[in-house]
Amino acid sequence: MKQMIVRKLQNLEKMHSIKIFFAVESGSRAWGFASKNSDYDVRFLYYHRPEWYFSLKKQTDAIVRMEDDNLFDFAGWELKKTLTLLLKGNMSLYEWMHSPVVYLQTPEYDSFSQLAKEFYDPKALLFSYVSLAENNYKTLIKQHHIKKKKYLYILRTLAACRWIERKKTPPPIVMNELKQVLHENTQIETALTELIETKKTGKETDTITPLTLVNTWIEKELTYYKKLAEQMPSIQKNSRLLSRFLYDTIRNQ
Repeated sequence: MKQMIVRKLQNLEKMHSIKIFFAVESGSRAWGFASKNSDYDVRFLYYHRPEWYFSLKKQTDAIVRMEDDNLFDFAGWELKKTLTLLLKGNMSLYEWMHSPVVYLQTPEYDSFSQLAKEFYDPKALLFSYVSLAENNYKTLIKQHHIKKKKYLYILRTLAACRWIERKKTPPPIVMNELKQVLHENTQIETALTELIETKKTGKETDTITPLTLVNTWIEKELTYYKKLAEQMPSIQKNSRLLSRFLYDTIRNQ
């Protein structure tokens, strides 16, 4: 499967006249709870030829493409957009960079990854995770039949919040690593483990009735981490480092 995905990425390069310098799996296959019929969420970073950056025409800075009856979901960001999102502490970019399933990685990415360490922003990341959890929960509580993956999305993001607070390091992406911060909450950890195992052996559309105990825990965690994110200090960032990286990368291709 990896070879097929790499070939498809190479086709995208030719189709759009771009250079992909990093490509990974995102979503449930990266998190460790894919269902039997889960699709492939391929995410990538790329840059254009130098002349693209000097055009007066409004340019598209992202590529989205579905292939093979939606089995493959490709989405990529252009380098300037990527650096702007890094400066803002974008959660999705962070997760792509820490995916355990890598399809393609070049020396440009190695340099980018080292640079990105200087821009790790726990406040921005915590805000992103708790906001995502809150939005998903608002949708969940309106339903009587809830997709298992919806609960998993919420529990995963709240576990990431707890990791940021307690470990003082970037949270891992794989759920089996991330859930160690839930050991003290035996009932929640047990519910999470059961959800993971039943989703892996079931279908993406499988549903359950609301889990009252889990809902109560989610609401408590949302309240706590929203307040914590507001209280955390902001980090000053030097955008000139990112501008220089953009210039050097495009110039040296």
